[in-house]
Amino acid sequence: MKAAFLNNEIWVLTFGGGFQRANVYKEKIPEPVRKEFREALRDKIEALVAKDYHTKVSEEVHVKNIQSIVDFSNKEQIQGYTIPINFGVAQKLFNLYLKYLWCSDKLATTPVHFPVDRLIQTKLNEEAKEAGIQRRELKAWTQFEDEKEYLEVIRFAEKVQEKSTKYQDVPLAEMELEMFNRR
Repeated sequence: MKAAFLNNEIWVLTFGGGFQRANVYKEKIPEPVRKEFREALRDKIEALVAKDYHTKVSEEVHVKNIQSIVDFSNKEQIQGYTIPINFGVAQKLFNLYLKYLWCSDKLATTPVHFPVDRLIQTKLNEEAKEAGIQRRELKAWTQFEDEKEYLEVIRFAEKVQEKSTKYQDVPLAEMELEMFNRR
């Protein structure tokens, strides 16, 4: 019962963070449909985690899993409604859920990536400046249509990590967590 409660709370935070500023419900979609959509999305994401994330996954598998969430949202019909989400929203939901699981010791391995949003892009630019790296133009994560811009942020984070004296030997997810905690 306690585990179910915590998982439900994690999902409240995940949907809050993943759907904020994303304008996911573009038309007037009734609340019962929205709720059913969130439940279906939750089931999809939990199935991906159960299938692949009991051990460390490759970036390739992780990106394919994010794309599968996008594809699922484009095909899922709920009471005649389809609620598509783009790659940016899917990565934020998935990476945020993985981050919460990891931070609560419910995920055995460190996530391969981190939730890409405006805050982390800003923090990466601050670290880039300190490391003497050219800053990157901020991109709205809510507008990422495919993995291209997402992976550009990840590559930039790796570059910052490589040049930084603070983050050279830590996984990207730990680097993001440290940056997020210093906001």
